[in-house]
Amino acid sequence: MPHNVISKNEGVSPVIGTILLVALTVVLVGIIGAVLMGFGMPEPAPIVGISIGNQGNIITVTQLNGAVLPAGSYTILVDGVDKTAEFGGDVDFGPGITLSWDSGSEAVGTVSVVYTGTSGGETVLAQKTIDKAGSRAELGVLVLGGKKYTITSTWEQWSEYKANDDNQNKNIPMNLIFYQDGEYWYVVQPNYLSKINAENPDFTIQMFNALYPANGDVIVNIDQSNSNLFYESDTIPTADPNERDLDRQANVGALYIDSNNDVYIYSHLTDPISYFATYDIRPYGWYKIGTLSSP
Repeated sequence: MPHNVISKNEGVSPVIGTILLVALTVVLVGIIGAVLMGFGMPEPAPIVGISIGNQGNIITVTQLNGAVLPAGSYTILVDGVDKTAEFGGDVDFGPGITLSWDSGSEAVGTVSVVYTGTSGGETVLAQKTIDKAGSRAELGVLVLGGKKYTITSTWEQWSEYKANDDNQNKNIPMNLIFYQDGEYWYVVQPNYLSKINAENPDFTIQMFNALYPANGDVIVNIDQSNSNLFYESDTIPTADPNERDLDRQANVGALYIDSNNDVYIYSHLTDPISYFATYDIRPYGWYKIGTLSSP
């Protein structure tokens, strides 16, 4: 009678195979883990609140709250160019700290604060489009009715005027024009600018006006919309060839363009006017501030 003979080696091969498979898996996991550890895990960006602003040429970056960013862990980019050093960004950047840069005549488009940390990754923490013109030559122009008019009256950038020590603790003169954040302003009544306010980069024309509320704004915004604009062609001739009646009353800050394409602003703070007269060109009446840049 035949007998089934079982070899004692028959169960050994599957066991060895299983052991080798497990060992191979452990080795592969170890290799993959080592590779991943070599690359490093992404470093999470800190949670912070950052405000980006400008006052004329002065660009500011302020941390409002959150974690302190160690020096070297962040960069400040202006249109993609590293300007960290220009902002004085070689310090730990924490809540309450403002970094600033005087851009001068340089154009400023987008300002970004980027966290780089220690792992080499980059995370944008804050970004703002400033869109500041690149040179003084591009400023000093009013756009009225789709045409450009060169400002002929004396004008200054508000930030530069404040920064000039000669202009601190003294009256701002009448008929001066200021440029601030894309808008032009005209001084209709001289008033005192203190040294404390002049040295404050956040002190605006609107804040200056708020100091003298009795008669309205002492520095009026030059409204470049058609709602505040009078053309000579729209006025009514009178018996006096030097005088023309307006089709509505003009208040302080109104603009008038005559037949020579010269621009005048009405500068009386309290009394509206219903006519334009060439014999009444004076600081407290109609005052010439510009002329057509090109036909």
